[in-house]
Amino acid sequence: MTSHRRLATLLLALPGALLAHSFAYLWAHPASFTLAVGRSHGYLPVAGPLVGLAGVLVLAWLAVLGVRAADADTMPSVLGLAAAQVTVFCLQECLEVLAAGAGPADLLGEPAVLLGLALQLPIAGLLVGLVRAGQVLAGLLLTACQPQVAMSPVPQLPAQATVTVRPVMLSVGRRGPPVFV
Repeated sequence: MTSHRRLATLLLALPGALLAHSFAYLWAHPASFTLAVGRSHGYLPVAGPLVGLAGVLVLAWLAVLGVRAADADTMPSVLGLAAAQVTVFCLQECLEVLAAGAGPADLLGEPAVLLGLALQLPIAGLLVGLVRAGQVLAGLLLTACQPQVAMSPVPQLPAQATVTVRPVMLSVGRRGPPVFV
């Protein structure tokens, strides 16, 4: 695994885990429009947009890097990304529960936590699919922006095949001007 792939997996795992976290809490607690359900979600109004913006930048970086790279080793695998997201999600939930003054055993009864764990694989597949779509789009944009070489109507001979012509001065006679051929 290359360093670009590890970095891409880590950088995509953060917004992926947060996206699954948000969907899980909004789905498990539909009466609450915000994520203020449960414990210690006060950081999400600030962290959510920042991590989301960082995720968009990482997606764009991976799309351009995938087009410019000679191989596909920059693309994170879906299963690797899902595993990293599960790790980030579990760490996030443990920190939230500890900040609320509860124990990690309280996580087992929360339906949003179980749903968040189940959403990690589809979210990872979505993110990898977005990277692939971005690579196709970046490839199209890069080829469209490259200058096109205009075809000349007169074929040019290679330099080795050209003949150099030097003018020769001929005398026409005693009284006429010289002629250059």
